[in-house]
Amino acid sequence: MLDAGGEMGALVGAFDWAATPLGPMDDWPQSLRTAVSVCLTSRFPILLWWGPELVMIYNDAYRPILGASKHPVALGAPGRAIWPEIWDVIGPMLRGVMAGEGATWSDDQLLLLDRNGFLEECYFTFSYSPIVDESGATGGVFCAVTETTEKLVGARRLATLGRLAAGLVDTVSPEQACARAVDVLTANRDDVPFAEVRLGGERIRAGEARDTDGLDVAVGRHGRTVAPGYYAAPVIEPGATEPTAVLVFGVSDRRPFDDGYRSFLDLSAGHLATAISGARAYVAQQRRAQALAELDTAKTTFFSNISHELRTPLTLILGPVADALDEPLPERQRSRLELIARSAGRLRKLVNGMLDFARIEAGRLVPEPAPVDLARATTALAHVFAPAVERAGLTLVVDAPRLPRLSYLDREMWDRVVLNLLSNAVKYTLDGEIRVELRDVGDAAELRVRDTGVGIPADEVPRLFERFHRVRGVEGRTHEGSGIGLAMVAELLRLLDGTVEVESTVGEGTTFTVRVPYGRPSAGVSGARPGGHAEVVTPYVEEALSWTAPLDRQDGHRFSDRPRLLVAEDNRDLRDYLRDLLEPHYAVEDVADGAEALVRLRAQRPDMVLADVMMPRLDGFGLLAAVRADPDLRDLPVVLLSARAGEEAAAEGFAAGADDYLVKPFSPVDLRTRLRANLDRAAARSRDAAWRAAIVHGLHDGVAIATGSGVVIEVNEAFGRITGYGPEGLPYTQPYPWLPRPDADPAEWALIEDAALVVHDDPAGQVELPLRHRDGHTVWVALAWSAVKAGDGDTLVVGTVRDITRERGLRERRTAAAELAAVLAAAPGPAELLAATIHGFADVFGGTVLVIPPTRQWPPDTVVTGEGTTGWTALPEAVRDGLTAARGGDRTDPPPGLLLTAADHTVWVHFPAPRPVGADELLLAHLLADVLATGIDRAAREASRANTEENLRAAIDSHRFIGQAVGILMERHRLTAAAAFERLRAASQRRNIKLRDIADHVIATGEEVS
Repeated sequence: MLDAGGEMGALVGAFDWAATPLGPMDDWPQSLRTAVSVCLTSRFPILLWWGPELVMIYNDAYRPILGASKHPVALGAPGRAIWPEIWDVIGPMLRGVMAGEGATWSDDQLLLLDRNGFLEECYFTFSYSPIVDESGATGGVFCAVTETTEKLVGARRLATLGRLAAGLVDTVSPEQACARAVDVLTANRDDVPFAEVRLGGERIRAGEARDTDGLDVAVGRHGRTVAPGYYAAPVIEPGATEPTAVLVFGVSDRRPFDDGYRSFLDLSAGHLATAISGARAYVAQQRRAQALAELDTAKTTFFSNISHELRTPLTLILGPVADALDEPLPERQRSRLELIARSAGRLRKLVNGMLDFARIEAGRLVPEPAPVDLARATTALAHVFAPAVERAGLTLVVDAPRLPRLSYLDREMWDRVVLNLLSNAVKYTLDGEIRVELRDVGDAAELRVRDTGVGIPADEVPRLFERFHRVRGVEGRTHEGSGIGLAMVAELLRLLDGTVEVESTVGEGTTFTVRVPYGRPSAGVSGARPGGHAEVVTPYVEEALSWTAPLDRQDGHRFSDRPRLLVAEDNRDLRDYLRDLLEPHYAVEDVADGAEALVRLRAQRPDMVLADVMMPRLDGFGLLAAVRADPDLRDLPVVLLSARAGEEAAAEGFAAGADDYLVKPFSPVDLRTRLRANLDRAAARSRDAAWRAAIVHGLHDGVAIATGSGVVIEVNEAFGRITGYGPEGLPYTQPYPWLPRPDADPAEWALIEDAALVVHDDPAGQVELPLRHRDGHTVWVALAWSAVKAGDGDTLVVGTVRDITRERGLRERRTAAAELAAVLAAAPGPAELLAATIHGFADVFGGTVLVIPPTRQWPPDTVVTGEGTTGWTALPEAVRDGLTAARGGDRTDPPPGLLLTAADHTVWVHFPAPRPVGADELLLAHLLADVLATGIDRAAREASRANTEENLRAAIDSHRFIGQAVGILMERHRLTAAAAFERLRAASQRRNIKLRDIADHVIATGEEVS
């Protein structure tokens, strides 16, 4: 029993039980012995209480429950003396069991134990069961116990963290987050009896009343105990490196401050840090929203004020212009006044839109309902728009049957809704049709405007009705527009209690669906208001006409001797104005967008380009990039026009490669002066470029010119011949296509990297480099470079490349040939000579090498290759044919190989592909053949001398062995020397075995062969 009881078994066995109420162990009843045996051998915590004094006996598993202060003194001691702090709880339970009241069960029972020097909060699940002794009475109590402290405390702390996270979600300020955190934490008084957050100079606390003024709570990135009973944890917001605040915890004196406790407090501080960060973000967002709202209000006020200020000068422009147009005028003068009237009308439309938005936001734009026949009104508006639709090459379909009743709404608002939708359809429909449909849908009228246009990307649809938002990346008839048309539609329909929806598929078209309630007559509405008046309708129609006006004056000066100027501008009025302004000085050709401009440029190069930045299909920057990338156009002067003012906008234009940048509005004098200056500079550049090109392209060496950033902007024809990359592929950017690839040619790439460092560090120099020709073969060049300053301050690197592939190959062959000659001269024998010949000739000349020993027949039976001796028929057919043709005297150009003769030996080098063999290479081959012939002769002489010496050595050895055999026979058979030798000779003749072999046998066995 005691042997299997572990440490406690040993202690129980050695204990002086005679000094206890239980008496000596030998006197114990069997019931106690059995209970002790079960207790000590169990791995579950077991405690036995025995006798009236409830003496304690326990096993190894129960020892941790006793702690450091109660073991081993508890063994053999009365229970009341060991557990006085909890006897009021467990004493009655034990007495009841001893009195025969039956077993008890306690689940997660709180017991405050003094087992480690302090009163500790502990939880246990245990049972008390009676142990019946031999008399039939209860002799003791059997207690099986499990400590559940960690489980319950952990669950409590986890619940606190959950409540903390939930409670901090909606905090809107750091102070609120701190206050809520300390409230939630101190609600768990068992773990956090006190909490205080020090945020800046503020202290936010909850829980027990404590004086923390004297605490030094300075912490870094890790928490620390700042005083007995206090722990300070840093509150570090996500992404920060220093604490934002410090969270000071009051630590429970009934729990050990272990890693679990510390982790719980640190996690609490982490939750608070996240909440403070979120609250700061919320505050910042609120401030941004408030600032945006204030900015929006200020913007609206500004638009309202500026719109009012603009209306007066617009009135003073439009009125006199209209009066002047009513009078007889010369055609040129009338055209100018009509241009002024159209432009002022567009400006008035924009001003009215901004003013309407300001009135809507201020609540001053109120609908004035009137009875309206929507079918008639909508049909009339569509017919007014018909000329613009037809000029655009589109089909207009109107399906607006009479509705069952009149609508009561603001007629002008309805007109502007329809006009904006029609204008949008014309702008973004390049071919197909526009369909206008009106239907009755119960209590409302439904208008659908369908088109077969470019469509709207799905990710743009949610923002379609935002004010000033313009869809990017779609092709329209113009880039002009303020981005308020569809936003105005949505706002007006909101005032009319209506709705607007959009369905669109990119490349197929768009459908806008508008619904407005019929409404009811209201007091004071007596009759229908007229709609569709010119002030509302005309600006929309004229703007749409300007997008689709035919170019009826193209090519009028195609053969003029004036400088040719291509104007790219999508606004028809500005395009016409520029033509009229510049035609006295230039042969002007105008186009409506960048894509068409590029087509015209490539068809016939003008002298200069004047392009607007904002254009459909291809904008000004895109056109500029295409011009600079085209070798035939890259030096063409390009002047950009833009409505974007400021140094940054101009810098962007110049950085993109523009020759000049004009901001609208511009004066006619400034425009003409700028164009003339750029034309003169371009002419000077053209003259300089002409003589420079003549020099560069006349050189036999390749020439490449690169910018400081490494872009190769010019190469000559010789460079193209050397590398395969000529002027037609300019510009060339890094990595250059003629460089070897680092993965395919690491050794060659290493040379390139070394050379790049030299070129970068030295303003001038020369290196040899391997380049990769367009067809894949390697070209070695000598690169010489020099860095020079260009006129615009940029650094240009001018490099010349000379093809040294042949020279380098010859140098390498000469070096290899010298090494091979040394090897051939030192070859000790024929085998080594043949191996050196085959491998050395392959290295020097490239290709497959075979050697044919002296023979009188052709083709030979065998040849020697790098793999050894092989039959003639085993050779590849191309090798056999090439050698046979060369041996027969056939001369093919270029030859398939190189045929040499050395001391009656034939050497054939078969090239991978036919190639020319230069005189220097042929001379080198014959010199090597002479060295080989000398080596063959030397090897033959060495072999002959070696054979003579070998025969002599063999004869001497044979004579010695035969003499030994004769001696053996003479001694054994009592023979004379002559008789013994005759016996050996006879055995040799009889058996047809060499005399030497007979002698060896006699020496080995003592007997001649029988």
